Amino acid sequence: MKPTFARRSLKTVEWVWLVIGLLSLETIYSNWTVDRNRAYMFVLFAFLGFFMFGLRRKQRKTMEARWKSNDDASNPS
Repeated sequence: MKPTFARRSLKTVEWVWLVIGLLSLETIYSNWTVDRNRAYMFVLFAFLGFFMFGLRRKQRKTMEARWKSNDDASNPS
């Protein structure tokens, strides 16, 4: 797998989790007075979305640092 494709894929997955969290917040807001049980379910989805966004972001930055150190090691100046 090419590093540019991998970087783009990791960023895309990261942003998808953020969108899931934001859409869940909107659903919580719109359903809070109508159906409280459904709103509580989306609180879990929002938490999961934001947690996974942070986790994937941390993993991506770690992988990019590893790729950079491997590039530096293989191309001595």
